[in-house]
Amino acid sequence: MKKFEGLAYHFAFMLFLFFLAAAIGFYQAQADPFIAGKQVNQLGRFFSFVRHLSPLEIFLLIFLNNSIKAVISTIAGVFAGIFPACFVFVNGYIVGVVYYVKGSQLGYFRALMYLLPHGVIEIPAILLACSYGSWLGLRFIKKIRGEAINLKEDFVLALKACLKIVIPMLLVAAFVETFITPVVVRLV
Repeated sequence: MKKFEGLAYHFAFMLFLFFLAAAIGFYQAQADPFIAGKQVNQLGRFFSFVRHLSPLEIFLLIFLNNSIKAVISTIAGVFAGIFPACFVFVNGYIVGVVYYVKGSQLGYFRALMYLLPHGVIEIPAILLACSYGSWLGLRFIKKIRGEAINLKEDFVLALKACLKIVIPMLLVAAFVETFITPVVVRLV
């Protein structure tokens, strides 16, 4: 079976990008708490329909939403890896802004407890999906440069890996977010 050459570097880059964006989001929110609060309130209003869903519906929504984004991030990476990098940056930025705003309201430890239980699975899963996309993007660039790259084979390899590894991780993360995180938050 063909291996993902250099995938660890792609993952390290996505991890760095995520934390860089989260730090930028946090510090920009800190610089202008009013605007950050408005942004978080808009996000809350956008997802307010979730309050009317059953736990099973919430679980399915989270799982399908994250799974679709993971698969898109993997396959859209073929275009020089731009989409997965942008996806990671935007999501990291949002996490930073939300963490600052919610941390200011609830306390940073409690805000971390909302994020941590499912985030320890979901964030690495999304970063891995984006790493597959970034890897595909590099393969695409090498193909354009004239290297002997079988892009179709690489595409199938990345997509299969996403489906076999990332999607099950996201299933567990959605379960934890729906059924475990609320219990952890109530205990804290």
